[in-house]
Amino acid sequence: MGQLYETIQRIEQVIARNHLQPFKTRGLIALRAGFSLALIEASTPDDAVKLAALRQAARQVLGETI
Repeated sequence: MGQLYETIQRIEQVIARNHLQPFKTRGLIALRAGFSLALIEASTPDDAVKLAALRQAARQVLGETI
């Protein structure tokens, strides 16, 4: 598994733990990151630019560092 996929899994855990609306929250993160989270699979190769954008978007939306 790559870091992109693992980061999305951690985002899912935060969403569940905080009882957030999954579709809305994932959508907000995707809009800020610039790509759909649904397109990232376990076999997706890591991309440093996408990973940085994903982490920044998650921090902005969730209010915590992923």
